[in-house]
Amino acid sequence: MERFTAEVNQVENVVMVRLSGELDANTAVSADDALQEAIATAPSKALLIDCTDLHYISSAGLGVILSSLHACKQNNIQVMFCGLQPKIINVFSILGLQKIIDTAPTEADALKLLNNDSGTSIDKP
Repeated sequence: MERFTAEVNQVENVVMVRLSGELDANTAVSADDALQEAIATAPSKALLIDCTDLHYISSAGLGVILSSLHACKQNNIQVMFCGLQPKIINVFSILGLQKIIDTAPTEADALKLLNNDSGTSIDKP
């Protein structure tokens, strides 16, 4: 099993959470802690979730993501995902999440959109 990490950083006016490894029942608390920290500190009301190195997500991981999306909606925080891997895109697509999340192919594309506050997605999975 690949080691899971969740790092919170601020890039320009955006709080970014980098998820890597496998997000499952064993790592969901760590992911939730990182996402809650990011939501609490989002200065410009923009959150980027970088999934470039996220290779697996379970139902527990999806629960964390959905809970975070709900918290962001309540706090008027724009959320964007970037770097979604094909397996993750497939899971999101099966669940219909591509209809409610904004995505960008790369971190640079996402930061450009979030810093311009366009609120539009350049890439739907």
